[in-house]
Parts: sequence; structure tokens; C-alpha cells
Amino acid sequence: MEACILHHIKAFGIPEMIIFGNTKEHNILIMELLGLSLESLFQSLNKRFSLKTACMLGIQMLDRIEYVHSRKLIHRDIKPDNFAIGKGKNSHILYIIDFGLTKKFWSSTHKCHIPFIKGKKLTGTARYASINALSGFEQSRRDDLESICYVLIYFLKGSLPWQGLKINNKEERYKKICEIKKNIPVKELCSGLPNEFETILDYVKNLKFTQVPNYNYLKNLLKNILKKNNSSIDFFFDWNKEKPNISKDNIIYTNNYNINYNGENEWLKRDDDISLDDEKGADETLCNNAGKECLNINSPINNIYYKPALSINPVPAFINYKINTSMKVNYQPSKTAENSYTDSRILGSNINSSRTYIWK
Repeated sequence: MEACILHHIKAFGIPEMIIFGNTKEHNILIMELLGLSLESLFQSLNKRFSLKTACMLGIQMLDRIEYVHSRKLIHRDIKPDNFAIGKGKNSHILYIIDFGLTKKFWSSTHKCHIPFIKGKKLTGTARYASINALSGFEQSRRDDLESICYVLIYFLKGSLPWQGLKINNKEERYKKICEIKKNIPVKELCSGLPNEFETILDYVKNLKFTQVPNYNYLKNLLKNILKKNNSSIDFFFDWNKEKPNISKDNIIYTNNYNINYNGENEWLKRDDDISLDDEKGADETLCNNAGKECLNINSPINNIYYKPALSINPVPAFINYKINTSMKVNYQPSKTAENSYTDSRILGSNINSSRTYIWK
């Protein structure tokens, strides 16, 4: 499932999948190498991020989840471990990772949102899960956003009120966490934080099941916090030893996701979204369209379900190709939506490009 999603939502801030296939004994998924997760960085800084770092991370988190949602997907496991910083020249970029619990919330066939269902088991991590998810309700976009709120509060306070419960039974522990989340006032949970955090959490908790969130409104609230504290989005995080020198033509500024909202009709149709539907039209599930793209290659990888996105040099030992294969891989063009890090609209090229790799 993760390979299927990575194959179809290639974009800025999403780790690039290099190859996915299997042998008789193993499934093999190779993806772009990233740096430390936010949880690892948080622990290394004595479990506390500055207000500036938390707000800059929050803006990027909202950017990533807005794009994932625009592709008719909900993540369902938002937590610090599932965001990672890039490496090297991309060390200022936040990546969203781990799509193992991701689900479609929109039916392309019926052109409607999935139905509201009660009595479901929790999918995700209880510490950051929304009240609705813990209550057994079907998840939607609002639940990912509520989880992001809890992550930001965790970063600023060092812990959450429902952590450390001495309850061994998993179901009872989930029930107690849900009870605490329901009963604690937003004002108390956000005490000591800028008022904007109360506004954000109140807004998210009052979203309807099928409602399209106003992501820009939430991002602007975080920008207001930075502005009031005389801070700018310079990507100088708490763990950095020196301020990064990022040019205005860097992808962090020029990136746009081409998300065209159309009021109650959600966003305009994307031609490549149908590829996330299974062959029988059951849009609520994801499938591995292996049969359509499988390449018959001799051992050691018997089946390659998704074509390489990057050349590997040197090629790992277990990918010892005995044939020459020319593969074309389409890359997403630059996008033209509003940029999240400046107040201006930065327009990029819409020209499709492709690259050809020769494998030996």
C-alpha cells in the first residue's frame, strides 16, 4: 500500500520511492534517504522546541497534509515520528512519511465523501489521535489536523496531559485517553501558549466530517505568531548550528501543489487520481496495480511493480540486472498555487518533463 501511494503522489515534501518489487522471500522497497525524525530531534533537545521552530514546522506540516488531502487521502497516523527532515541541501525541508495506514476518503466513482461510520477500532497512535478517532468514528481530514495540533502542543510543552497513564490494558488506556481529551478545556490544554493555538484547536475540533478545511487560515495563524514575536521563516531550527543560506529560487519557496479548490465540489479533478482506484471501482481501498506495470526480470528481483524513479549508482548487490532496460519516469511539473512561505504568488513552469534511465 505504501509503495502504491508513493508511486502516485510524487511531490515536494514526499519521500521519493526508488523501486518496489519482490522476490520469493522478500518484499523490497527502496526510498529516498532522509534525516532524523522530529521525535528524534525533539528528544535530542531535552523535549522542548522553541515557539519559532514549532511554528515553522507547523506551517510545513499543514502544507504536506493539505497536499495529501488534495489527493483524496487521509494519513491517519500523524505523529512526530512520521515527519522527518531532509538531508544535505534539503535539511530545511520537512517530509511526511509512513503511509501504511493511509486511506482514501473520496470515491472517484460515486464522486462523494466516504460515509460517516461509528464503532470502528482506533487506527493510528492514541497519544495524537483525535477525539473522534478514539471514539470509534470514521476518520476524515479534520482528524489529521487535530493530530497536528496535539503534536505542536507536545513540542511546546514537552508532554501532553494524557501521557504516562498506568493502565496496562490497551482498550482501557485508549478509553481513558479519550476521556481526558474530551474533558480538558481547550484553554487549559493551550495554557501558556499564544492565543492562536486555542483558535486553531477550536476551529479544527468544530470541523464537520466532510468539510474542506481552510488550511491557509491555519497557516496564517501560525505566521501571525511569528510576526508578533519578531520572527521570520528563515528555516533556522533549534537543532541547526548555523543559519542556512537559502536562495529565493529554492524549492521551499517555488514549490506549489496545484491544488484547485472549487467550493463544495472539493477540488477540480486530476487525471492521475484515478490510478489510486482499484480495478473494481471500490474507491475506499488502495490496491497495488502490479499487473499493469510489472516487468518480467530474472532473479534476484522477480517482479518490479513500480518503475525506478532515480538511478542507483552503484546498484545494490541484490539488484543485479542481467538485461538493459530503458525506463521513462514522468516527473510532476512545477505548480502554481499560493506559496505558504511568502505573501506573494510565485508561478512556476507547467511543462511536463521526463527522464530516461538505462539499467544494466
